[in-house]
Amino acid sequence: MFRTVLIFLSLTVVFLALNGASTGAIGAEPNAQTALYDVCNAGDGGAALFIHVENIRSVEGNLRAQVYSSDPEDFLAKGKKLVRVDVPVKLESEQSVCVPVPAPGKYAFVVMHDRNANGKADFFSEGFGFTNNPALSLGPPDAEDVMFEVPEGVKKTSVRLKYILGSDDEGKKKRRKLKRR
Repeated sequence: MFRTVLIFLSLTVVFLALNGASTGAIGAEPNAQTALYDVCNAGDGGAALFIHVENIRSVEGNLRAQVYSSDPEDFLAKGKKLVRVDVPVKLESEQSVCVPVPAPGKYAFVVMHDRNANGKADFFSEGFGFTNNPALSLGPPDAEDVMFEVPEGVKKTSVRLKYILGSDDEGKKKRRKLKRR
């Protein structure tokens, strides 16, 4: 359990870093997702990832997408993100985000549902997802499991958010049980 807390705390530090870009686009309604893809801008680098985020539990806070280089040592390391995109959550269940990347190439992407929009990773109530949707255990996935090739132009993918304990009544019961131990 202590190791898990340390891993989650290290992820929190990564999400608090301030040296990322803060641009992006997001659809306002389900049928607007196709139109949003059409306006997803590859930016100066000539490449972007259009991420369809699934399993959003509530219409509150922000979706935060962060991009890391193909170097496994940089993945989730403090100050090593290349791009950060924060957009307000407007749809429950699913929503899309346009994430420009520096150039075509291989990257690792993480998406967080920052439900209270405080810029911090609150692991017991907020959702996390990674490109390639790897199985998550008590820590973050290996960098190799989330690396994703982004060609020139705009590439589409889906990321499914996973909530550690969630915000529902069952999640509250689990959190109370953990606190009692």
